[in-house]
Amino acid sequence: MQELGSFEEARCNVLADAQKTLAGIRRAAAEPTESVAATIAVLTGVRKQAQDCLHQIQHQQMIVSAAEWLVRHRAGDESLRWLWNPRSADRGAVDLVGFEGDAVAVCAEVNALEEPIGVSDTQMRRALLKLAAMSGRRFYFVRSAAMKRRAVSKIVKAGWDIAVVQIAAQWEFPSITQAVSLVSLAGASLGATGR
Repeated sequence: MQELGSFEEARCNVLADAQKTLAGIRRAAAEPTESVAATIAVLTGVRKQAQDCLHQIQHQQMIVSAAEWLVRHRAGDESLRWLWNPRSADRGAVDLVGFEGDAVAVCAEVNALEEPIGVSDTQMRRALLKLAAMSGRRFYFVRSAAMKRRAVSKIVKAGWDIAVVQIAAQWEFPSITQAVSLVSLAGASLGATGR
């Protein structure tokens, strides 16, 4: 686990990771292609890179949002020493821990997925088991109502003392300009197909 630092620093780190991902995608997309096969290979690489990195970036941003929520709702405060696990490769550690001295005051797991099906449901169970074994106040942060319902069901069934919090990630609120662009593109697309 790593020191979270200030929330502003953490957001800057997430932004830097997102910008590195975009730069890599731009480089891959700029590769000249001379055939359908080559074009498909480039597009496949772009999709893989985007998928791999997007989930990780969303996960990081959710951790920062969770820490800010905990402070805003007085479940923890900025005086705690916040540690986070920005890369989900360390499966033994929870995503966010707030220490008061050497004692865990609060800990949290986040899940940036939308639906509790298949692998995501299994990951949810593992995350909740990790949280249940932790001391301090425990929180599980999700983005969707479906994930919240599933997490609450698992927690109640197991008898754990874990609060489930549904928060909207910051990327889910496009600016007015972006929203207009999306609407314009959608309208143009529909018009082009004649639907």
